[in-house]
Amino acid sequence: MLDKVRVKVCGKINLSLNITGISNGLHTLSSMVASVDVCDTVTVRDRLDDKVNLICNADYRIDDNIVYKAVEALRKQFGQFGADIVVDKALPLAGGMGGSSADAAGVIVALSRLFDFDKRGLDMKKTCSLIGSDVYYMTRGGYAEIKGTGDRAEFFDIEREMGIVYIYGGELLTGKVYSAFDALGGDEPINNGELLAALKEGKKPQLNNMLTRAAMSLNDNIKRNADALSSIGLDPNMTGSGSVVYAISDDPMGDAARLNAKGYKAVPTRTKSRGIEFV
Repeated sequence: MLDKVRVKVCGKINLSLNITGISNGLHTLSSMVASVDVCDTVTVRDRLDDKVNLICNADYRIDDNIVYKAVEALRKQFGQFGADIVVDKALPLAGGMGGSSADAAGVIVALSRLFDFDKRGLDMKKTCSLIGSDVYYMTRGGYAEIKGTGDRAEFFDIEREMGIVYIYGGELLTGKVYSAFDALGGDEPINNGELLAALKEGKKPQLNNMLTRAAMSLNDNIKRNADALSSIGLDPNMTGSGSVVYAISDDPMGDAARLNAKGYKAVPTRTKSRGIEFV
């Protein structure tokens, strides 16, 4: 029996984010997403008791975060267990790249492997839906369309790898962004079917995020960083409800270097066809 499992969970970018309505007080959406090669690493170890200990290289408290919600969801199904959980974060906090959801997904996948929960009847999709939006998507990653309140994902087998350069603009809380969206309205939606076709055909996809105007009203760095990407000939887009602005790039290393020379903290990365792996 295993006593330790380690898993890497990639972040994501929203290639599109269309707000489609409201259901039970929550905004519904239709969003094309892709994994990127910036990952949080989750390690779990069996403690041989019923205590849970969390260590993280960010301000992550065990009593009020999504990792603990993931642990509790598993305990409700399979009873008490103990584990030491180490989360090594590389994804920016509250930046819209799914860092919290990635950590929850990593914990579920790793603990399932450690304690054989999958063989004991774990319903991955249902469990993830109890924890938060995007969590189920993060258990697989890659190219997908996320719908509803983030609990439904349709995955696409696309092997295409695109260069990406992004800039983080600081923490931005999701609830505040959606409140601003309700007050200000949003940017125009796009056709996700056409975006999907462009991805499959190797064409440059049209990007959008209906939350951009709302987020910019709360964080001046978003427009500043978007303008920086535009200044070197790239087409910026915001991901999620956070402050990360990115662009598709044929030369992500070079473009990041050019932006960093101007004083920005740009990060080069690439999309991936799968967003989670055991290491």
